[in-house]
Amino acid sequence: MSTATDEMPVTPVFGAASEDIPVLDLAAYLEGEEGALETVAAELRHALEEVGFFFIVNHGVPEDLINQMYAETERFHALPEPKKTKIAVNQDHVGYMGNEGELPRTSPYSTGTLKPDVGECFFIRCDRAPHALKVQNQWPDNLPGFRETVVDYFEVVEKLARQILPIYATALDMPPDYFQDAFSEYETESILRAAHFPSGELEDCQFNVGPHTDGSFLTLLAVTDVPGLELLSQSGNWFPAPPIPGAMVVNSGDMLTRWTNGRFLSTPHRVRNRSGRERYSIPLFLQPKPDQVIECLPTCTGPDNPPREPPITSHAYFEWFMQQNFAHTVDGEGA
Repeated sequence: MSTATDEMPVTPVFGAASEDIPVLDLAAYLEGEEGALETVAAELRHALEEVGFFFIVNHGVPEDLINQMYAETERFHALPEPKKTKIAVNQDHVGYMGNEGELPRTSPYSTGTLKPDVGECFFIRCDRAPHALKVQNQWPDNLPGFRETVVDYFEVVEKLARQILPIYATALDMPPDYFQDAFSEYETESILRAAHFPSGELEDCQFNVGPHTDGSFLTLLAVTDVPGLELLSQSGNWFPAPPIPGAMVVNSGDMLTRWTNGRFLSTPHRVRNRSGRERYSIPLFLQPKPDQVIECLPTCTGPDNPPREPPITSHAYFEWFMQQNFAHTVDGEGA
């Protein structure tokens, strides 16, 4: 079994073949209509083979909860810096990460000329379960309602992510329940990031989030009306993700690309807040359970297309990715 090292190879990634980001309507699928799974799976297959991103609408996450989560994110980042640094991000990757705490280094689309990202984040993982949790989140003092909203949002969005896993399995010609065990409730290593990107000018070779690909299986992000997210096309053109009210933007990460032997794209993207307003972001990065083995799916290989990379556990890959991209892991051993 492979383990994480600084030299771990990364599945080659490419830009989006199309600059049109598909929109998938989940209403019929979530209502269990006959044939809806196959229809939306075909749409997802096209989206992830051609773009690596798509929007979902009628996803079932309450608009009020999304608005509350954004409001609590803004409220947290308005705290004085000393109050936030009291819960500085630790080797379990939970807590507050201050400005310039991230420098993407795992994507071939990042370069040595990049500067650390301009932005601050708060990370949480699963917070309640019917059994003891290995990782204990860190929470700020004297911020009533914050923890409750953040935990509710985490649970609702992770539930949605698990609900759409059959679409991914069907799109990959696997049984609909293929990924069910890999993402057992309360066992995943999923992370929610509540981020703040200030409105100030950026220096040359500096971003709010530098060019990168996510290390997750998939990422779910509620759309905001403050622009900033940009995707890379295969022609080398960076293009903006349009703000679609009420939608969530979904992208595949390097873990899914590895699992599918490069079939599903992990498209480079970046964030530049040039809106003149403060920008907040609340992505959930869906990760499997720690001991899940990531190895090439049987439908993604053949005589002329052998597996590109060896099997690895989800936890080993996750730790390697975090150690490569975040300053808080430099002197530590990880979770």
